[in-house]
Amino acid sequence: MNDNPIWRKETILFNRGLFLPLLISFTNLILLILFISNLYYISLNGMQTGEIRYSAFLQIYYYVALALFLFLLLLAPAITVSSLSMEEEQNMLELLLGTDLDSKSIIIGKLFSHISTLGTLLLSTLPFLATVYIYSGIPNLYLLLYFLTYGISCFFLSALGILCSLLARNIAYASIFAYGISFLLYGIFFYGIYSLQKNNYLMHGILLFLFSLLLLTFLCIVLGKKTLESRFQARNPLFTREEK
Repeated sequence: MNDNPIWRKETILFNRGLFLPLLISFTNLILLILFISNLYYISLNGMQTGEIRYSAFLQIYYYVALALFLFLLLLAPAITVSSLSMEEEQNMLELLLGTDLDSKSIIIGKLFSHISTLGTLLLSTLPFLATVYIYSGIPNLYLLLYFLTYGISCFFLSALGILCSLLARNIAYASIFAYGISFLLYGIFFYGIYSLQKNNYLMHGILLFLFSLLLLTFLCIVLGKKTLESRFQARNPLFTREEK
């Protein structure tokens, strides 16, 4: 992956820019406010009732995990749909298609550059997620499922944003498509979790959803690659590019 110039360029731009530090600072500030608010509620309830419900510390994990996941749904399409739509609007995509890079290298480079950003954001929030172990903990299986869901969602939302940016050719329309599809899918997912939380099929439902996300991610990558190839052929009808 280090040999991919698209990935190297995007990484250098993010490292030199202020977007990623500001994003991490803003996200952790929101999570800190949620954490302090929950601790204040627990202490206030303890002073009023004379007892401290240690199980309430688990709410910190649920609040932080839910807030981080919702923030992912809002953030991922916003930073991915501009990956190729902006280059299209600035007439830079034609120059990119004229290089020695094949469509696979362009798609994979863009994909992993966005995943590295979202992964860095997740790693910065680990101290808040670890606060659940102050007085109690959660089953390791639930913790594993959360990180697995977050990781697969990063892949899917990034691939979906790239595909929408190629199909729409406009940041506004690409954003509408990406947000509409992602909120529809995850709305069904959260409704399914709410419906199955008291049944024995909850774990099966989560695993089925994750497997569906993997298939959709692969489909988005393939469709994005084909769309980029067809666009290159439309602009260069006399030239046939060989995939590396």
